[in-house]
Amino acid sequence: MFSLFRNKPLLDEGTTEWLWESYAWALRNFDRDLFYTHTELITPTKTHFYDQSDDGHTLALLILERIKGYMALQKWPTQLIPINEEMAALVAPAIEINGPTRGDQALILVEDGQQLPIPYDPILLRQPDLLITIMAQNLASPLAQLTPESPPGGNENRGHATDLLAIFMGFGLFLTNNAFNYHIGSCGSCKPKGVQLLGELTEGQMAYALALFCVLKEIPDNQALPHLKSTVRPFFKRALKEVRGMKAELAQLQSL
Repeated sequence: MFSLFRNKPLLDEGTTEWLWESYAWALRNFDRDLFYTHTELITPTKTHFYDQSDDGHTLALLILERIKGYMALQKWPTQLIPINEEMAALVAPAIEINGPTRGDQALILVEDGQQLPIPYDPILLRQPDLLITIMAQNLASPLAQLTPESPPGGNENRGHATDLLAIFMGFGLFLTNNAFNYHIGSCGSCKPKGVQLLGELTEGQMAYALALFCVLKEIPDNQALPHLKSTVRPFFKRALKEVRGMKAELAQLQSL
Protein backbone atom coordinates (compact mmCIF):
# COMPACT_ATOMS: atom_id res chain seq x y z
CA MET A 1 0.00 0.00 0.00
CA PHE A 2 2.78 2.39 0.88
CA SER A 3 5.24 4.22 -1.27
CA LEU A 4 8.67 4.81 0.24
CA PHE A 5 8.82 7.56 2.84
CA ARG A 6 10.91 10.51 1.73
CA ASN A 7 11.63 11.41 5.34
CA LYS A 8 11.97 9.22 8.38
CA PRO A 9 8.41 8.22 9.37
CA LEU A 10 7.04 9.14 12.79
CA LEU A 11 6.11 5.55 13.59
CA ASP A 12 7.62 2.33 12.33
CA GLU A 13 6.35 1.40 8.89
CA GLY A 14 4.39 -1.63 10.09
CA THR A 15 2.47 0.42 12.64
CA THR A 16 1.77 3.20 10.17
CA GLU A 17 0.50 0.70 7.62
CA TRP A 18 -1.74 -0.91 10.25
CA LEU A 19 -3.32 2.45 11.13
CA TRP A 20 -4.04 3.28 7.49
CA GLU A 21 -5.39 -0.20 6.78
CA SER A 22 -7.52 -0.01 9.92
CA TYR A 23 -9.13 3.20 8.67
CA ALA A 24 -9.93 1.40 5.43
CA TRP A 25 -11.43 -1.47 7.48
CA ALA A 26 -13.50 1.02 9.51
CA LEU A 27 -14.77 2.80 6.41
CA ARG A 28 -15.80 -0.51 4.84
CA ASN A 29 -17.57 -1.85 7.91
CA PHE A 30 -18.97 1.10 9.84
CA ASP A 31 -20.72 3.30 7.30
CA ARG A 32 -18.44 5.64 5.41
CA ASP A 33 -21.36 7.96 4.67
CA LEU A 34 -22.03 8.45 8.38
CA PHE A 35 -18.34 9.12 8.87
CA TYR A 36 -18.34 11.95 6.35
CA THR A 37 -21.80 13.39 7.03
CA HIS A 38 -22.44 12.81 10.73
CA THR A 39 -19.19 12.28 12.61
CA GLU A 40 -17.58 15.34 14.10
CA LEU A 41 -14.48 15.99 16.19
CA ILE A 42 -15.79 15.86 19.74
CA THR A 43 -14.08 18.34 22.03
CA PRO A 44 -13.69 18.33 25.83
CA THR A 45 -15.77 21.49 26.11
CA LYS A 46 -19.31 22.59 26.90
CA THR A 47 -19.91 22.76 23.16
CA HIS A 48 -20.31 18.99 23.22
CA PHE A 49 -20.91 18.18 26.90
CA TYR A 50 -23.24 20.65 28.52
CA ASP A 51 -25.57 18.42 30.56
CA GLN A 52 -25.91 19.12 34.27
CA SER A 53 -27.43 17.29 37.21
CA ASP A 54 -27.01 17.31 40.97
CA ASP A 55 -27.28 13.52 40.95
CA GLY A 56 -24.09 11.77 39.89
CA HIS A 57 -25.66 8.74 38.24
CA THR A 58 -28.15 10.89 36.36
CA LEU A 59 -25.28 13.00 35.06
CA ALA A 60 -23.40 9.86 34.00
CA LEU A 61 -26.50 8.68 32.12
CA LEU A 62 -26.79 12.02 30.34
CA ILE A 63 -23.12 11.86 29.35
CA LEU A 64 -23.52 8.31 28.03
CA GLU A 65 -26.52 9.24 25.90
CA ARG A 66 -24.64 12.24 24.56
CA ILE A 67 -21.72 9.99 23.57
CA LYS A 68 -24.04 7.46 21.93
CA GLY A 69 -25.57 10.22 19.83
CA TYR A 70 -22.19 11.52 18.67
CA MET A 71 -21.09 7.97 17.80
CA ALA A 72 -24.40 7.28 15.98
CA LEU A 73 -25.13 4.45 18.43
CA GLN A 74 -28.37 5.97 19.72
CA LYS A 75 -30.31 2.81 18.84
CA TRP A 76 -28.07 0.54 20.91
CA PRO A 77 -29.83 -0.64 24.10
CA THR A 78 -27.47 0.07 27.00
CA GLN A 79 -27.52 -0.10 30.78
CA LEU A 80 -25.10 2.10 32.69
CA ILE A 81 -23.81 0.23 35.73
CA PRO A 82 -21.83 1.84 38.56
CA ILE A 83 -19.08 -0.49 39.70
CA ASN A 84 -17.25 -1.03 42.95
CA GLU A 85 -14.52 -3.29 44.28
CA GLU A 86 -16.94 -5.97 45.50
CA MET A 87 -18.75 -6.50 42.21
CA ALA A 88 -18.26 -9.61 40.13
CA ALA A 89 -17.04 -9.11 36.59
CA LEU A 90 -19.82 -8.14 34.19
CA VAL A 91 -20.64 -10.61 31.44
CA ALA A 92 -21.72 -9.06 28.16
CA PRO A 93 -24.77 -10.71 26.58
CA ALA A 94 -24.71 -12.01 23.04
CA ILE A 95 -25.47 -9.34 20.45
CA GLU A 96 -26.85 -9.76 16.96
CA ILE A 97 -26.78 -7.01 14.36
CA ASN A 98 -29.37 -7.19 11.60
CA GLY A 99 -28.67 -4.41 9.13
CA PRO A 100 -26.76 -1.18 9.76
CA THR A 101 -24.60 -1.02 12.86
CA ARG A 102 -25.06 2.71 13.41
CA GLY A 103 -27.54 5.51 12.85
CA ASP A 104 -31.32 5.69 13.08
CA GLN A 105 -31.75 2.53 10.98
CA ALA A 106 -29.55 0.33 13.17
CA LEU A 107 -31.19 -2.87 14.37
CA ILE A 108 -29.44 -4.34 17.40
CA LEU A 109 -30.76 -7.48 19.09
CA VAL A 110 -29.41 -8.38 22.52
CA GLU A 111 -29.74 -11.85 24.04
CA ASP A 112 -33.02 -12.39 25.96
CA GLY A 113 -33.98 -8.75 25.54
CA GLN A 114 -31.15 -7.63 27.79
CA GLN A 115 -29.23 -4.39 27.49
CA LEU A 116 -25.55 -3.96 26.80
CA PRO A 117 -23.86 -3.26 30.16
CA ILE A 118 -21.69 -0.14 30.25
CA PRO A 119 -19.72 -0.12 33.52
CA TYR A 120 -18.36 3.05 35.02
CA ASP A 121 -16.60 4.08 38.19
CA PRO A 122 -18.62 6.89 39.86
CA ILE A 123 -15.38 8.41 41.16
CA LEU A 124 -14.56 9.32 37.56
CA LEU A 125 -17.25 11.98 37.64
CA ARG A 126 -14.39 13.98 39.18
CA GLN A 127 -12.43 13.35 35.95
CA PRO A 128 -15.09 13.80 33.26
CA ASP A 129 -12.66 13.65 30.32
CA LEU A 130 -11.43 10.25 31.48
CA LEU A 131 -14.98 9.06 32.11
CA ILE A 132 -15.98 10.07 28.58
CA THR A 133 -12.91 8.32 27.15
CA ILE A 134 -13.70 5.05 28.88
CA MET A 135 -17.37 5.20 27.91
CA ALA A 136 -16.42 5.78 24.27
CA GLN A 137 -14.09 2.78 24.39
CA ASN A 138 -16.78 0.62 25.99
CA LEU A 139 -19.21 1.54 23.24
CA ALA A 140 -16.67 0.92 20.49
CA SER A 141 -15.66 -2.47 21.88
CA PRO A 142 -18.70 -4.52 20.75
CA LEU A 143 -18.43 -3.02 17.28
CA ALA A 144 -14.82 -4.15 17.02
CA GLN A 145 -15.77 -7.60 18.31
CA LEU A 146 -18.83 -8.18 16.15
CA THR A 147 -17.84 -7.16 12.66
CA PRO A 148 -17.44 -10.25 10.43
CA GLU A 149 -14.33 -8.79 8.80
CA SER A 150 -11.44 -9.03 11.23
CA PRO A 151 -9.33 -5.90 11.67
CA PRO A 152 -5.93 -5.83 9.99
CA GLY A 153 -3.65 -8.36 11.62
CA GLY A 154 -6.47 -10.64 12.71
CA ASN A 155 -8.68 -11.10 15.74
CA GLU A 156 -5.83 -10.56 18.18
CA ASN A 157 -5.90 -6.90 17.16
CA ARG A 158 -9.55 -6.29 18.07
CA GLY A 159 -8.46 -4.50 21.25
CA HIS A 160 -6.32 -2.11 19.21
CA ALA A 161 -9.21 -1.77 16.77
CA THR A 162 -11.47 -0.67 19.63
CA ASP A 163 -9.25 2.35 20.23
CA LEU A 164 -9.10 3.04 16.50
CA LEU A 165 -12.90 2.91 16.21
CA ALA A 166 -13.41 5.29 19.12
CA ILE A 167 -11.12 7.75 17.31
CA PHE A 168 -12.84 7.05 13.98
CA MET A 169 -16.17 7.92 15.63
CA GLY A 170 -14.95 11.30 16.83
CA PHE A 171 -13.29 10.79 20.21
CA GLY A 172 -9.64 11.06 19.21
CA LEU A 173 -8.98 14.11 21.38
CA PHE A 174 -10.22 12.27 24.44
CA LEU A 175 -8.28 9.07 23.79
CA THR A 176 -5.05 10.84 22.91
CA ASN A 177 -5.19 13.16 25.91
CA ASN A 178 -5.93 10.24 28.24
CA ALA A 179 -3.54 7.65 26.82
CA PHE A 180 -1.68 8.17 30.08
CA ASN A 181 -4.02 9.03 32.92
CA TYR A 182 -3.59 9.77 36.58
CA HIS A 183 -5.95 7.45 38.39
CA ILE A 184 -7.32 9.14 41.50
CA GLY A 185 -8.56 5.92 43.11
CA SER A 186 -12.02 4.94 44.26
CA CYS A 187 -13.70 3.66 47.41
CA GLY A 188 -11.31 5.65 49.55
CA SER A 189 -8.07 3.69 49.37
CA CYS A 190 -9.40 0.66 47.47
CA LYS A 191 -7.41 1.45 44.32
CA PRO A 192 -3.87 2.77 44.28
CA LYS A 193 -3.17 6.13 42.78
CA GLY A 194 -0.79 6.29 39.86
CA VAL A 195 -0.22 6.78 36.18
CA GLN A 196 -1.83 4.08 34.05
CA LEU A 197 -1.98 3.24 30.37
CA LEU A 198 -5.44 3.49 28.87
CA GLY A 199 -6.27 1.35 25.87
CA GLU A 200 -4.14 -0.76 23.53
CA LEU A 201 -2.74 1.90 21.22
CA THR A 202 0.10 4.09 22.41
CA GLU A 203 -0.23 7.85 22.77
CA GLY A 204 1.69 8.36 19.52
CA GLN A 205 -0.45 5.85 17.66
CA MET A 206 -3.61 7.53 18.94
CA ALA A 207 -2.30 10.94 17.90
CA TYR A 208 -1.50 9.60 14.43
CA ALA A 209 -4.98 8.07 14.12
CA LEU A 210 -6.42 11.43 15.17
CA ALA A 211 -4.37 13.13 12.45
CA LEU A 212 -5.80 10.71 9.90
CA PHE A 213 -9.29 11.54 11.13
CA CYS A 214 -8.72 15.29 10.86
CA VAL A 215 -7.23 15.07 7.37
CA LEU A 216 -9.98 12.80 6.03
CA LYS A 217 -12.64 15.06 7.56
CA GLU A 218 -10.81 18.24 6.43
CA ILE A 219 -10.89 19.61 9.95
CA PRO A 220 -8.79 22.78 10.33
CA ASP A 221 -5.76 22.37 12.57
CA ASN A 222 -6.97 25.10 14.90
CA GLN A 223 -10.06 23.07 15.77
CA ALA A 224 -7.96 20.23 17.19
CA LEU A 225 -4.66 21.67 18.43
CA PRO A 226 -6.01 23.87 21.26
CA HIS A 227 -7.71 20.85 22.82
CA LEU A 228 -4.65 18.58 22.79
CA LYS A 229 -2.20 18.31 25.64
CA SER A 230 0.79 20.55 24.98
CA THR A 231 3.14 17.56 25.11
CA VAL A 232 1.29 15.87 22.24
CA ARG A 233 0.93 18.88 19.92
CA PRO A 234 4.39 18.71 18.27
CA PHE A 235 3.92 15.04 17.36
CA PHE A 236 0.38 15.69 16.14
CA LYS A 237 1.57 18.53 13.87
CA ARG A 238 4.19 16.24 12.35
CA ALA A 239 1.59 13.50 11.91
CA LEU A 240 -0.70 15.91 10.06
CA LYS A 241 2.14 16.83 7.74
CA GLU A 242 3.04 13.18 7.12
CA VAL A 243 -0.58 12.16 6.44
CA ARG A 244 -1.16 15.06 4.05
CA GLY A 245 1.99 14.14 2.18
CA MET A 246 0.80 10.59 1.52
CA LYS A 247 -1.48 11.62 -1.32
CA ALA A 248 -1.75 8.23 -3.02
CA GLU A 249 -2.76 6.52 0.23
CA LEU A 250 -5.24 9.27 1.02
CA ALA A 251 -6.81 8.89 -2.42
CA GLN A 252 -7.22 5.16 -1.77
CA LEU A 253 -9.06 5.78 1.50
CA GLN A 254 -11.23 8.49 0.02
CA SER A 255 -12.25 6.21 -2.85
CA LEU A 256 -13.73 3.54 -0.55
